[in-house]
Formats: sequence, structure tokens, C-alpha cells
Amino acid sequence: MGAVQKQENTSNEVRVVSLRRPAPAEKAAAPRKTRKQPVADMVDEATVLPQLAASRPAGRVATNLVDLDKIIGEVSHVIATTKDHYKCIMFTDLESSTEYKRSMGHTKGYMRNRLFCDLCEDAVRQHNGQIVKRLGDGVMVVFEHAIDAVMASMLIKRSIAGHRKKLKKVVGSLNYRIGITCGYVKEIPGKPKDYIGHAMDKGARIQTHARRNQILIDEIMYGLIHTKIRDYSDDILIGAPKNVTLKGVGVSTLYEVSPKQMGLESGMAARMRNLFR
Repeated sequence: MGAVQKQENTSNEVRVVSLRRPAPAEKAAAPRKTRKQPVADMVDEATVLPQLAASRPAGRVATNLVDLDKIIGEVSHVIATTKDHYKCIMFTDLESSTEYKRSMGHTKGYMRNRLFCDLCEDAVRQHNGQIVKRLGDGVMVVFEHAIDAVMASMLIKRSIAGHRKKLKKVVGSLNYRIGITCGYVKEIPGKPKDYIGHAMDKGARIQTHARRNQILIDEIMYGLIHTKIRDYSDDILIGAPKNVTLKGVGVSTLYEVSPKQMGLESGMAARMRNLFR
């Protein structure tokens, strides 16, 4: 710190006294400019972000097991008390739904799946069918009568063909496969109901064996509807029988059914047409 010297004459002595220089007055601090906080930053993060932290302190890992005996008892009771029902089962499946979502996005993929499933459900209800469940890109359906299942499947086929141009503008090509069979199944109660049995597995396998836009029925369905074909001779076309081996099921005889005005998908003309869809 700087100092100034001052001489004082006292008894012929010269004393040097150091005087403190007064500190300069401090300038008033300029007010700090504060940036306005965006409204989005002012929202409490706890109200926006999911709570990822544990709601309570971590403790010891639980070592007790689930009560497997209770689960086995409940499942056994349901199976033992459920009667067998003879139903016609139909499976529908939309072609290339996974590839479509990968290329076009999940939003448009959902729209495509939803349009197909809604169309199937509307056709099923018009022919007294019961929707068991949606399978993402298809539906599982049961009918009381075989002819209703066939008529519903052909309504699906005609509707998609009739709206093909409009559907193509919205979601692109809508190609599918349908398989139908009959057999005894168990109705599992619940919301929604479910069905189990060999016939359910067979119906799913028939559907996977179908060509693009093809409806296949097995020998059981054919035996139930062939007498009814006379009543619908102007509407229904049935292809020649074909023996195939269904995975996990065995050998089965399959027939293609189609609206007569549309022809069979197994025909050469339809196969060539499908190449350019």
C-alpha cells in the first residue's frame, strides 16, 4: 500500500509518519443482466420426466419363490371344468407387416395393420362370427357354422379387391392369407375369452401354407360345406384337393375357395397378376 511522508518538528526531531491513503470509493456494481428462462425450463423436471429412481431404499433381494402349486391348481381347475365345443376356426394374416414397418415406420405400419384387422372384423360380424383376439397383423375367429366362415373369408377377399386402389394410396398393397378348419376346442374363460386345442394349431398352420391372397380350407371343412355348395354355385369356386404336410400337424388335404368371379389364386393368371402387386 502506498504511503506519503509528513515531517513534524518536535524537539528538533524529525519523525516520519506513514499515513494511509484513503481507499478510492468503490463504484456501484452494475446490475447483472439476467437471461429470461424459457417456460419449458421453468417446469419442474419431476413433473415431466418419468421417475426412474427407486421409490424406497434398496433392501435385500427377496429369496421367496412364486407359489407354483397354486398356479398349477388354478390352471388344472380351468381345464378340468371347461367343456369341449365344436367350432370352425379362421386365421387371417397380413403379408410382410414387419418389413413394411421397417421401411415405412411404425405409425404407418400400425395404420395398415389396423385397416386390415378392422376390415376382417366387419366381415366376420356380418356372418355371425366371434372375434377371439387380434394377432397384431391378423385375427383369430370362431364360427358356429362352416358356411359362415367361408362366406366371411370371401367377403374379406372381395372387399380388399374392390378397394384395392384406395387402399394402395393410403397404405400400399394389402396382401393376406386365410386358413380355415373345424374341430373340438376348449373355451378358456376370461376377458377376452381364449380357445385351445388341436384345431387351433391346425388352422394357424393352414393359414401359413396359403399363397398370397389365398383362402384355404381343409378336408373337414370341405366335408361340411360341399352339400351347401349347390346353394352358392354361382358364388363359390373350389379348387382341386392337394395333400400337404403341415408342420406339427401331419398330412392334410387342402382346398382353395374363392368368389367365382375372381378365380383361384393357384391359377396361372392370378399367379402372374400377383407378381406385379
